[in-house]
Amino acid sequence: MASPQPGIAQSQGPEEGFATLVADRLYLDGPNRLIAEGNVEALSGQTRLRARRVIYDRQTGGLQIEGPLTLTEGDSVLVLADAAEMQDGFRRGLIRSARVVLDQQLQIAANQVERVDERFTQMETVVASACEICAETQTPLWEVRATRVIHDQEEKQIYFENAQFRLFGLPVAYLPRLRIPDPTLERATGWLSPEFVVDTGHGVGLRAPYFIAIAQDKDLTVTPFLATKGTRALELRYRQAFATGMLELGGLVARDSIRRGSTRAMGYTRGQFSIGRGYELSFNLIKVSDRPLLGDYDRSESQLTSDITLERVRRDEYIRLQALHFRSLRLVDTNSQLPNQVGQGVYERRFDMPGLGGVGGVRFEVHGHERRRPLAPDVKSVARFSADLDWRRDAVLPGGVLGAVGFNLGLDHFEISPAATTFARSTTRAVPTAMAELRWPLVRATGGGASHIIEPVAQVIWGQDRIDALPADISSMPELDEGNLFTHSRFAARDRREMGLRANLGVSWTRHDPQGWSSTLMLGRVWRQRDLGQFSPDSPLAGRRSDWLLVSSLDTDQGLTLSNRALFNSDLRLSRNALELDWSTQDYSISTTYMHIRADPAENRPAKAAEWSLDGSRALDEFWTASVNWRYDIARNRAARLGAGLSYENECLRMEMEVERRFASATSSSDTTSFGLSIDVLGVGGNPSRARRTCSGG
Repeated sequence: MASPQPGIAQSQGPEEGFATLVADRLYLDGPNRLIAEGNVEALSGQTRLRARRVIYDRQTGGLQIEGPLTLTEGDSVLVLADAAEMQDGFRRGLIRSARVVLDQQLQIAANQVERVDERFTQMETVVASACEICAETQTPLWEVRATRVIHDQEEKQIYFENAQFRLFGLPVAYLPRLRIPDPTLERATGWLSPEFVVDTGHGVGLRAPYFIAIAQDKDLTVTPFLATKGTRALELRYRQAFATGMLELGGLVARDSIRRGSTRAMGYTRGQFSIGRGYELSFNLIKVSDRPLLGDYDRSESQLTSDITLERVRRDEYIRLQALHFRSLRLVDTNSQLPNQVGQGVYERRFDMPGLGGVGGVRFEVHGHERRRPLAPDVKSVARFSADLDWRRDAVLPGGVLGAVGFNLGLDHFEISPAATTFARSTTRAVPTAMAELRWPLVRATGGGASHIIEPVAQVIWGQDRIDALPADISSMPELDEGNLFTHSRFAARDRREMGLRANLGVSWTRHDPQGWSSTLMLGRVWRQRDLGQFSPDSPLAGRRSDWLLVSSLDTDQGLTLSNRALFNSDLRLSRNALELDWSTQDYSISTTYMHIRADPAENRPAKAAEWSLDGSRALDEFWTASVNWRYDIARNRAARLGAGLSYENECLRMEMEVERRFASATSSSDTTSFGLSIDVLGVGGNPSRARRTCSGG
């Protein structure tokens, strides 16, 4: 026998059981036995072994391994055991008292592990769980016990025989056969997490989605929904990815007690494709059998929009062709009387202006919409062609003043099918405007490192006073905000254009603090030479002087964002106000808004609207999080929605509970209450667990 020596042994041919063997002591025991002792490491391909003692028999190619030992295969498989006998470079063998960890998530403890070949690993008398097992909590939150488990590493599937599912150590289900994907598999056919529902309309119900991985680029999800009040529903979703885009098809078929005797259905398709030369084709089509359907099945919406869009966006060019169909789900609306069939096309281009300097642009638009059965004074159909030619040149003037001049010429032609004699059948108009603007940004830095920027802005726009009688189905609700204070027109589309001589005046103040927070304040107003009556009397833009616009915001390095936009007249009476607060930290988040809008019959708002909404969550401890949400109609002095939730998540389980009360609204004539419970088992394929906690004292 050779005397022990520290060193490294390397294989000399493919018949060797390892490529490299490193240990504190290496010695030969006969011509064919190599013994390694103390901090032994053996490498073979992607497999690494660490053990206390290894005996290698060159004649048989076998390894006798004494533990404790650790066997790792790449980044996905870790085996901890007491002893093992391996052959063929760890590809075959028997491992005793082993614990297998897959992808640092799913743990499988077995009395014996047998590696049949590179593909299959067989385990006897097994306990599997993704939960952390610490000294003070030997029982995991959930576990699966089985007499035998086979891990197919090629298909990435784990097969259990005589499986028993336990919660808190108590058996809750027995399955003769069970198959689950291993944690490294992101897509696998099988059941997804179920959801238990208690609902006013459906009773007690269960949604159980089943996912079918048809191929790497396509899948299908089938979700049956059964409830005690007679609900029988089936939801389908098909998805497919292509080299140039994606496609999704889906729908719902249901029979329930909410609308007895009728089959309710919904179908949709959406997709997006690159079709060459920079063009993107997208579509989103949806159809429902009745208005309350989406709300009855947890998809509350007030309007459905279907569209087919062809679009190209370049640095100086924009092209869009679009067909749209709108369907209101509000109970008070009659869809046949709404302009819900729309077709439009837009071409825009920007370019440098030789000789004049500055930037020029052209814009062409065709637009058409139709009502099926209009009521006077609405018209049945409107077709419009609009062309815009604009130019703007900016310059830096003495004293740091920024100046700009601009010009815009708008041409519009309307073809109208009137339901009454209110509008001419054919109208053409030309709307020239000229603009001059001055800005004077003043910057000051204080001793503490903060910077202040004050910028007064004066903009004068000349436009003609003539206003043609034309339908305004799109631009019926003009706004005044910080985004359009200094623009040629505050109407949303070219069916209406702002006229007359006017001055847009404003001043803004911004403070940037070196500690990471900033604040802004802006005040502005529009003055007109004449009131042309182009805005409704209750609009904040009406009259010779618009309402004052006051905008403020605060952003801190503590995650707090506060903003407010207020419109008020010279008597300080609010016409509109929008307050928004968002505060997010590691332990909690709050998002709340307050909205107030004055009544305006011209905008189909006969009474004022005021609403307060809040969404918040609070981490109760490392695992539990509570949440609350509500929406309160201040104008009507009643709640619109109330909700509360509680969620739990650790390294192996996610559970969410939520109760919500929805009150009668524009889309629903009755109050509804619902309770939902969903449970997600983590650490199984496609559903990764979160980072593991550390056992106390570990």
